[in-house]
Amino acid sequence: MSPQQGSQAIGVLPIEVRTTKQAVSRVEFYVDGALVGVGRQAPYRILHDFGTVLAAHEIVAKVYSNNYRDVDSSRVTTIAAGGETLNVDLVEVPMRVRTSQPLASSDIAVKENGIEQTIRELRADRGPARFVFVVDRSLSMGGGKLDAALRAIDEESKLLRSDDRVEIVLFNHNVMPARPLIRGEHVQPSGGTSLRDAVSSVASRDRTYAIVITDGGDRNSMTSEAEALRKISGTKLTLDAIVLGSDSRFLDRAAMNTGGSVVRGSASTLRRELHRMILDINSRYTVVYQSHGNASGWRAIRIDPRRRGVEILNARKGYFAS
Repeated sequence: MSPQQGSQAIGVLPIEVRTTKQAVSRVEFYVDGALVGVGRQAPYRILHDFGTVLAAHEIVAKVYSNNYRDVDSSRVTTIAAGGETLNVDLVEVPMRVRTSQPLASSDIAVKENGIEQTIRELRADRGPARFVFVVDRSLSMGGGKLDAALRAIDEESKLLRSDDRVEIVLFNHNVMPARPLIRGEHVQPSGGTSLRDAVSSVASRDRTYAIVITDGGDRNSMTSEAEALRKISGTKLTLDAIVLGSDSRFLDRAAMNTGGSVVRGSASTLRRELHRMILDINSRYTVVYQSHGNASGWRAIRIDPRRRGVEILNARKGYFAS
């Protein structure tokens, strides 16, 4: 019988029973003593909404056979909490989709560590968010690259919603705290580079889009790559980056984990790339689900289409739950 004994039940889940009985007349499903559904042919399965609050439930399936003369019961009890299994608040996953018609929640399947999740909401717009431009101001960003970055941010941030919060983090070997964007600002390039420290500083429980502009180097960070990835992958942060120099494995992994993207550019193409990036962010879908049935640690997210004509181009790959 599914759900299994001792598991957790939250959201809309299938209740299913398998039987070797012949000539089954009817299967009745009960949750906490109330009849919630009936199955009359195999597979004997119904969908039931266990709600948004995790609680213990008694689930009973009664199998009537032999023209209702025989009845067999199967019973399981789900739990509110146990072992290392835990539930978290609603998980938001920004995703890029190619589709021939408007997308509905029934068009996609979301799995977390292989366990299918219940989609609570699918939004075609991203909603108000915090945008943080993480800008490298190290000496290697001279030669017009830093000036081009600040000019591009001045202009292209106008594409954001009026209710977005727009901030900037400037970093070299030191990382400045996030602060509101000052238009027309001029900054002199100097010092080394602490890229991982800067990205880690943006981690937030609010819906946040971090857009990193850098030449890709990192010579001074105190934060390891693994630690930085863990910090940003356990939040509602999506990281996108424009790299003006050498490739950055750290940024590639950070973008992949959080559902963002990394593009290569130069001082002359930076504004165009930022323009495309913000338009892309503005057009992403957001799928919302309530995680259940998984242990703490890394939770891998997989989103697959359920119908033809839907292609998932990019989505958050997972997050850390603790």
